[in-house]
Amino acid sequence: MNKDKDYYKILGISQDSDNKDIKKAYRQLARKFHPDINPGNKLFEEKFKEIGEAYFVLVDDSKRLKYDTLRGIIRIQPDSEQAKTQASKAYSEPQKDTSKETPKKDFEGIFSKFSKNFTRPDAQKGDDITTDVHISVAEAYNGTVRKVNILRTEKCYKCRGNRVINHMACDKCNGTGEISTHKQLNVKIPPKVKENSKIRIAGEGNKGVNGGENGDLYLLIHTIKSSYFTYDGLHVHCEVPITPSEAALGGEIQVPSIEGFINMKIPAETRSGQKFKLAGEGLPDTSSNKRGDQIVTVKIEIPPNLTEEERKLYLELARVRKFNPREHIIFDK
Repeated sequence: MNKDKDYYKILGISQDSDNKDIKKAYRQLARKFHPDINPGNKLFEEKFKEIGEAYFVLVDDSKRLKYDTLRGIIRIQPDSEQAKTQASKAYSEPQKDTSKETPKKDFEGIFSKFSKNFTRPDAQKGDDITTDVHISVAEAYNGTVRKVNILRTEKCYKCRGNRVINHMACDKCNGTGEISTHKQLNVKIPPKVKENSKIRIAGEGNKGVNGGENGDLYLLIHTIKSSYFTYDGLHVHCEVPITPSEAALGGEIQVPSIEGFINMKIPAETRSGQKFKLAGEGLPDTSSNKRGDQIVTVKIEIPPNLTEEERKLYLELARVRKFNPREHIIFDK
């Protein structure tokens, strides 16, 4: 314990914060500055140790009371006249010389009488964790199983959550009683899940406080959609550009599908806006073993930056073939 350090400022909390606020602040900072997330960053390692030191003192009622008194901070439980009197005396009475006493004896000295006025907090549920999961449109329609990596807090295996070993702060968890661990889960995404849906995995969040149950894991679903496609049930729609010569002469072109590029034949004299159906190239439905179709709409595009030779060829084509695509338009008078 270092009375010259402002542990409240380190955790970013007020002096009136309760244990729940202390736990929440610590977890947020620990995840941000954890060495596993910031490997090799010495500044982050020192910050993580400082956060752990502040938490180790403030989360323990007795240690916190001793620290507050040394810094001239008096925290009184509501409606407790005895606590008010004792806290006042502890701050005003001269402190005896304890330099020759052991740290344990010093801890159990003038501050031990205050610990009776502080009760152990009730069991609290651990914090929930939310993580993003990105899936394809086909996976959203049919459901899937995904591996999800999460970083969560668990009871320290070395001190078993007691925060101390042989009257010293546990060197594994820095006296917090908790460690941050990575865990990989296989999670099931149900069929026909919607964009921004939340899927709850019970008990896979952060560990509970004082014997409370663990928090939950929430998966926030995001569907990866290509800008080429729109969807109508199992059917997939897209628009593909073709050249004037491909439209006039026909041929075989490559078009995008939900599983990659596929070949599609177009007949001669294809019109812009004409639709073609690729049977069975839509979304699969695993429940019925059926699959939708892909509908391709072609659009004729004139190549930009025509060369002089291309312009001559177009002029020759216009001379040879007299064609007016607007001749059928009749305006009523």
